[in-house]
Amino acid sequence: MAKICYCADDFAMNPEISDAILLLIETGALHATSCMTQAEHWPIAAQQLKPISNNINVGLHLNFTHRFSTTTTTFSLPRLMLKAWSRQLDSKLIQQSIEQQWNAFVAAMGKQPDFIDGHQHIHQFPIIRDALLSFLKQTNFQGWIRNLQHPLSTPNYTIKTRLLSALGAASLASQCKQKNIPQNQYFAGIYDFEYENYAQLNQQWLMRAQDNLLIMCHPAMQAVDRQDPIAQARVREFQYLSSSQFRDDCRIYQISLTPMDILL
Repeated sequence: MAKICYCADDFAMNPEISDAILLLIETGALHATSCMTQAEHWPIAAQQLKPISNNINVGLHLNFTHRFSTTTTTFSLPRLMLKAWSRQLDSKLIQQSIEQQWNAFVAAMGKQPDFIDGHQHIHQFPIIRDALLSFLKQTNFQGWIRNLQHPLSTPNYTIKTRLLSALGAASLASQCKQKNIPQNQYFAGIYDFEYENYAQLNQQWLMRAQDNLLIMCHPAMQAVDRQDPIAQARVREFQYLSSSQFRDDCRIYQISLTPMDILL
């Protein structure tokens, strides 16, 4: 029986996302979620999450691409990638934003994040990962970091999967190993958010699942944000993860769901 963890990104981005994640935690479908602490909804969402936070892994979803306000340090994804790889990012500004997002998490949850990941996987980018790991050393971080070095790809999304992994996963893994920071061994959840048969995608991931697999997801109860390019996909993900079919698939493929830190 493979022991794996489903982790929902984007907690607190809006109430519909937070409510879906909270419900899926209650039903046992999710055992981890990562939080966007710059969101206006974060203080309220954090109070809803806090009472159950000891039963799951609650992480910081580091953000540099989603603009919540004019005061946040954000870039379009292409511009951030260009600046990161050309070494034009201001490392002090990056570390300041990391510290602000971290402090907002600690203030609301009363503890350090159990893990760190990144919105659109930006935590593995050059300069950002260096600033992040330097900051985590200062805080005596005891958690784990999401890694895409060994992703499970499906036939239609092999290229995208390899590209995302190539954007710094190996370097992040090496640096984390040097600093004794645990990481998930395997990763899944990558697709184009247009494919409507989300159940079929999950069946392919579950069929190939091994211990220490982290599956990323993005559920929401409703598609209310017209500016969100994956709004409809979020609803499809929630419908599957809250269904009896998901429970049946876990039984068929002999999957045991658990928090990631238990697997490390």
